[in-house]
Amino acid sequence: MHHVYLPMPSLPRILTVDPTWAVARIVRGTLDLMDRPAIQLDVPNGAEALEELKRGGVRLVVTAWNLASDMQGLELALRVKQASADTQVVVVGAPEDPESLDEETTAESPFIYIHRPLDGQLFVRVMRAGLKGESVFEAVKPPASDAPTVLDYGPIPPLDVGAARNVIKRMLMDVGAMALILITRSGDVLLEDGAPGYLNRDKLTGAIMPMVTANVEMSGLIGGQPQAIQFYDGDDKDVFVFSVGYHHFLCAVFDGQAGGRQFGVVNRYGRQAVTDLLGLLAGQAYVIKKPTVVAMRMTSEIPVRGKRRGSGLTTTSTFMTLQPADLEKTPSSPSFAATPAVPVALRPDAPAAESAPAKMEPIQNLDMSIFDQLGSLDSAAADDLFDMDNLAGMLGNASGRKDVTFEEAMELGVLPNLDNDTKK
Repeated sequence: MHHVYLPMPSLPRILTVDPTWAVARIVRGTLDLMDRPAIQLDVPNGAEALEELKRGGVRLVVTAWNLASDMQGLELALRVKQASADTQVVVVGAPEDPESLDEETTAESPFIYIHRPLDGQLFVRVMRAGLKGESVFEAVKPPASDAPTVLDYGPIPPLDVGAARNVIKRMLMDVGAMALILITRSGDVLLEDGAPGYLNRDKLTGAIMPMVTANVEMSGLIGGQPQAIQFYDGDDKDVFVFSVGYHHFLCAVFDGQAGGRQFGVVNRYGRQAVTDLLGLLAGQAYVIKKPTVVAMRMTSEIPVRGKRRGSGLTTTSTFMTLQPADLEKTPSSPSFAATPAVPVALRPDAPAAESAPAKMEPIQNLDMSIFDQLGSLDSAAADDLFDMDNLAGMLGNASGRKDVTFEEAMELGVLPNLDNDTKK
């Protein structure tokens, strides 16, 4: 029997360079936190680091900025990259070292610089990339999940800007604000009245964007059509933000020393202005229209793989969904050149079946001569039907009971047929 021994995968090697051994402790603690096995080598200066680098297999070098020797961390990082281009290098600065490097040095450096105290999440990402042999420059960038998610709430309902301007001017006079700004949820400024440029509109629109999602989510939580007001009390400026449905926001800007004292007045007249603006939106303020999805059948000149059974080839039709923006592409565009789109034939709805007219059964043996006596009837007698005295007398005489004979009871089935039972 022959035994085959497979070589064990080599562990990644990390080289730390620091005469105070502080970097070595940081790296060792990070490895413990990551629960990632690795071989860590610790040396005090650049000369020993380059000697260790010659043995090969070093994936990551973490060096201090100040090495207290003839070769500082910046020079060591450059020499490491010259000797081993695949080795990732991280330079760690102490609290007394520069907080950051200038843009030109950062752009041209083949290493990354991190200042202490360290950002724990950032350093873990850098260590993980270095152990895997990946680029530490990509690890410095924030992960994609940190970027805010922009939800699509459909088109913004139109607003009569002329009528809205009258509402804004009236509120400006009532509250005495420095400026009033009407903004859509997409960041477009529809109206601005008061001191122009009193507040940076671009930063303002970016700051209130999270309110869009908050209003929609709160609507499902509290029910109905929510209205929100937020007050930001600052040293230089005070800002009130009113939500106008889901799609518009009204901002009132005051001087930093006056806004807090005007809270009651702004709340009163601001809500009145919001109500007027909601009326201009004609019921569309709280409507969210999702983009229409159109079903399209795609055909392709590329043969579809299938199983050949007998003399035929079994294939599967492919369907996909396209947004309205995709439908604007012409068949000559590159993405549609090989797969021209053919709309699916829509079958019109079948008309609802009309109900058959109701038919009454004819009255058997109807004597039409009874209608000949209508002319001899006294029309005054019809008024007696609505005489309250006559109705009271009729109700008083009626006992609600009716005497039934034995014969009628037997015919109705209330009593058994005594005659038949006797005969039997």
